[in-house]
Amino acid sequence: MNFYQANLAILAVANACSFIHRHRLQSRKLCYRGIQEDEQKEVAAVRFQRQFLFVYTLVVAADWLQGPYTYAVYKYEKQLAEHTVALLYAAGFVSGAVSAPVAGQLADHYGRRAACVAYCICYGITCLAMLSYDLRILYVGRFFGGIATTLLFSVFEAWLITEYHASRLEDTKISLGGIFANMTTISSVTAICCGVLGDGLVQHSGSQLAPFLVSLGCCIGASVLIFAAWRENYGRFDTCKETPEAPALKHRLLAAITNPEVAALIFASSCFEGTMYLFVFFWSAALKSARVRSGNQDDLPFGLVFSSFMCTMMAGSTISTTRNASSSNGMAMDTLLFIFAIASAAFVASTMLDHEYLLFWAFCVIEGCVGAYFPRMALIKSNVIDDSVRGGVYSALRLPLNIFVVVVHGLDRDGRSPEFLNLARVGSR
Repeated sequence: MNFYQANLAILAVANACSFIHRHRLQSRKLCYRGIQEDEQKEVAAVRFQRQFLFVYTLVVAADWLQGPYTYAVYKYEKQLAEHTVALLYAAGFVSGAVSAPVAGQLADHYGRRAACVAYCICYGITCLAMLSYDLRILYVGRFFGGIATTLLFSVFEAWLITEYHASRLEDTKISLGGIFANMTTISSVTAICCGVLGDGLVQHSGSQLAPFLVSLGCCIGASVLIFAAWRENYGRFDTCKETPEAPALKHRLLAAITNPEVAALIFASSCFEGTMYLFVFFWSAALKSARVRSGNQDDLPFGLVFSSFMCTMMAGSTISTTRNASSSNGMAMDTLLFIFAIASAAFVASTMLDHEYLLFWAFCVIEGCVGAYFPRMALIKSNVIDDSVRGGVYSALRLPLNIFVVVVHGLDRDGRSPEFLNLARVGSR
C-alpha cells in the first residue's frame, strides 16, 4: 500500500467511525427523550430533510459528473485550441457574474422552486451543448452553465431555509445546521461516487461525453422530483407571485446588501470561496511540480488524491458541527474566524513546502477547512439574511466571487507564486 492509498484508507475509516458515532449519539438522545411531544412533526421533519437531500444529491451529481471532463472534451474530443478553451471557461464565469444580480431577485419574485427547476433546465442545456462541435453552441452551453452555477449555490439553499421556517420545524431534532452539514457530506460523497462512475462510463463507452448524458438524466430526475414533492415559496411567506411589487423587492434587496453584516458576509465569502476556486485550479499542478522536483517522473494518482480531499472535507464538516449543529450566531462566527485562520496558515505553509507528501497534507488541511466552512457560513447566512430577499442576496454573493476568480486566475499557472500566498492571506481576513 503506497502513501496515497494509506492516507485514503485512514481517512475513509475515520469518517465511517465518526458517522457511526454520530448515529449512535442521536439514537441515544432520542431514547432519553422518550415519547415525542409531537411525533408527527418529527416524522414530517425527517421526511422534509430526506426529500430535499435526495434532490440535492441529484443536482450536485449533475455538477460533479461533468466537471472533470469538460476540459478534456474541449481539448481532445473537439480539438479546440488552448486559447479557445480558456475563453469558453471565462464565458462561464462572466455569465455567472452577469446573472448573479438578477437570478435571485427573479427567484424571490416568481418562486424558489421554479428557480430550482430553472437550474435543471440550464444545466441540461449545458450538457446537450457539449454534444455539438459548433463553437457558437459551445459558448451558449457555457453561458447557461454560468447561470446554472449561480442558481445552484443560491436558490436551493434559499428554498430550504424558507420552507424549513414555514413548516415550523425549529423545535424538531432536525436542525438547519445539521442539514447544512449533511449537504456538505453528501456533496463530498457524491463527488467520489461520480468520479468512479464517470471513469467507468468513459471506459465502457469509449467517449468522454458519456458523463454529460448521465448528468442530463440527473437534471431531468431532479426536476421531476421538485415538481412532485416540493412546495413553492417566494420572497415572503404571505405572498404569491402576483403580489410582490418589483420596486419594493429591489428596495428590500438593496437595503439587505448594504447592511454591514451582510456586506461583511459578501466580502468574507468572496475571499474564502474565491481562494478555494483557485486552489481547485492549481492543486494538481502544485503537487506535480513537487513530485518532479523530487526526481519522480511517475504520474500522480489524481483519483486517490481527490478522494482523500473529499474525505477530509467530510471530516471538516463533521468536526465543525459536532458540538452543536444549531449553535448561536456568535459561536458560528467564532468558528468561522478560526477556520479562516487555519486555512490561511495552511495556504502559507503550502507555498513554503517542497516535499510532496507534506504539501499533500497541507492541502488536506485546506480541504478540511472548506468542509467546516460551508455549514457554518450557511448557518450564519440563514440567521442574518431576511427570507423576503434571501434568493436575491444569495445570488448577489456570487457576483464579486466570479469577478474575483476571473481577475485573479491569470496571476499564476502552477500555484506556487507569491500571488497565491497573498490570496491565502486575504482569505483569512
